[in-house]
Amino acid sequence: MNIKLCISLVCIILIGGCAGNQGPKATDSRASSGKKFKSNGKTQPSAQTKPAKIRSTPPKNSAAKILLAQADTALTQQAPVQAIALLERAIRIDPREALLWIRLSQAHLAQGHATAASQHARKAIALAGSDAVRTAQAWLQMADVMEAQGERQQAASLRRRYLRFAG
Repeated sequence: MNIKLCISLVCIILIGGCAGNQGPKATDSRASSGKKFKSNGKTQPSAQTKPAKIRSTPPKNSAAKILLAQADTALTQQAPVQAIALLERAIRIDPREALLWIRLSQAHLAQGHATAASQHARKAIALAGSDAVRTAQAWLQMADVMEAQGERQQAASLRRRYLRFAG
């Protein structure tokens, strides 16, 4: 009986961990804000704008809040590698905080890792739940990722839908 329970728990954990990893096809993970990138042999300017700022509450955990502030500073100083390390540490402390996953997605996108950025944005969407502000933030981050991957129409559609929550 205990073996069946253990196997069931392991299966549930494995399935839960894979739930947020169904991202769109990666087209070019070298895209980054304001730079040119090659897609299908053509050089195109990236029209990605800065992420929309939506008022939100910081994480409740004080250690995660401090790490998030340090990561935000690192991102503004264009040090995404440092921001990623800080955010990964914060996520180990508070793994269910969608804002941390959104910022981690932003840091990966700033470094040009669109696939990782997409996965983290999807995780944030899943964790946002019924919180309209967090959901909007997560989807707007996904729009930034899509735009970096050259999916401009889908990104514009997401922005039209979720910018109304920017208040």
